[in-house]
Amino acid sequence: MRGSTPDATPTTNLFLLEVVALVLGSVAGWLGGELVDRLGVGVDDGAHLDAPSSLSGRPARLK
Repeated sequence: MRGSTPDATPTTNLFLLEVVALVLGSVAGWLGGELVDRLGVGVDDGAHLDAPSSLSGRPARLK
C-alpha cells in the first residue's frame, strides 16, 4: 500500500488480498515440490536450446 500519508493503515480488503496471494503462492510451491520430489518430474538430461519440442516425439540428445 503506497500513499501520500505515512500513517495510512491498510484496509481490510487489501489485507485479505495479501493473505489470498500468500496462500496461492504457498499452494503453488507445495505442488511444485510434490512434482519434483515425490513424482520425480524433472528436466531431460539432453535438454538444451536447440532440442526438439516435447510434442514432436523425438528424444532430446546430449549436445
